[in-house]
Amino acid sequence: MDKILIIQDSPSVNAMLKFRLESGGFSVETAETGEEGIEKTKALQYQLILLDYNLPGMNGSQVCRILKKQDNTKNIPIVFMSAKDEEKLQQITKEAGADGYLGLPFEGKKLIDQITEFLRTRKS
Repeated sequence: MDKILIIQDSPSVNAMLKFRLESGGFSVETAETGEEGIEKTKALQYQLILLDYNLPGMNGSQVCRILKKQDNTKNIPIVFMSAKDEEKLQQITKEAGADGYLGLPFEGKKLIDQITEFLRTRKS
C-alpha cells in the first residue's frame, strides 16, 4: 500500500484529504507544519508527499528544497497543492524542485485518479 504524507496547516483540509485518500486505498499521515513534516520523513518512507505552499513558519518552497536535498527523501515525489494563483505557483514550485501541482478544490474521484496516475508514472 502506498504511503502518502500530507503537509498542510489546516486540520479540516487534512482530515478531508486523509479520508478521501484512505477510502481510495492509500495509507496517509498528516503534518501541520513544514518542520513536523520533515521530522515524519525521518521515521517513515513515503511514496508521495502532498505539500501546501502556504505553511506557518517555513513555507512549502523551503520544505521542498530541504526534502530534495536529503538522501532519504530526495527521490520521493513532492506535489504542491494550493488554491492560490496557479500559474505563478506552478513556476515557484518547479523552481523549488517539486514534481507536480494540484489546484484546489479537490474533487473526490478526480483526486484519487490524479494521485494514482502520479504514482503510476513515477514508478515506470
